[in-house]
Amino acid sequence: MRIKNFLSLLALVVTFSLSFLPAQNAFAAKVEATHAVSVETGKININSADAHTLASSIKGIGLKKAQAIVDFRESNGPFVNIQDLVSVKGIGEKTVAKNASLLTVK
Repeated sequence: MRIKNFLSLLALVVTFSLSFLPAQNAFAAKVEATHAVSVETGKININSADAHTLASSIKGIGLKKAQAIVDFRESNGPFVNIQDLVSVKGIGEKTVAKNASLLTVK
């Protein structure tokens, strides 16, 4: 009887422990994306941020536009300044101006 109880408890502990794996993976992804945020200024680096980071950080930009930013920089090289975002189809001067204080290229 004790062995059965021990095995049941062990199975419960293993199941409980495994339930945290997706949370750990999400945390690892978040840590990986943090290199896109400048430690000194807290600004989002548009040359290294992934689409999800861009979409959640830039006002007026959804996931599709954020992916367009990533695609543009992969095709054309890094942005020299944040004003270069207007070269991405669908991103205008007003969007760049509204987010200028949040963004960096360094």
